[in-house]
Amino acid sequence: MTGFGFAVNVQTRRFNFTEVKPHFINPCCFGEDFAAWLAAELAPLGADGFVISQPIQEDYGWGIWVTRAKTRIWIALSSLQEGAESGEPPVDPSAEGEWIVSVEQDHGLNPLRRLFGGHDVAATEQVTKAVRAALDGASDITVQPSGGSEP
Repeated sequence: MTGFGFAVNVQTRRFNFTEVKPHFINPCCFGEDFAAWLAAELAPLGADGFVISQPIQEDYGWGIWVTRAKTRIWIALSSLQEGAESGEPPVDPSAEGEWIVSVEQDHGLNPLRRLFGGHDVAATEQVTKAVRAALDGASDITVQPSGGSEP
């Protein structure tokens, strides 16, 4: 892990990856229940001063902000399901949902902060480890390394 984030692919039947909800921005915005579950799993980070946001819908899925002081960490959950972009359910009813989960420290649009500060590597590592522990601790979620770096 670089200290600034990671990404993994996961497979699970636990979370909705087929039913398009009326409030979705577009048909591939699966992950609302996944984000809510993960936010609850990360709640113990509050004891170390982290604040976990409510799940936020994005055009690619859902996400959660985890913040502490000036450090902002974005956790994104995106469905990789075939047909997700059109909202079509998977062909095989026994299929598992495929997701990418990424954790990345956000420095905003300030180039000076990006270059000279705001890199709380320890905070990002702590959040990354908590995300990984939550995923690894769920017996119905299979974690596979992705293109990003791993803790």
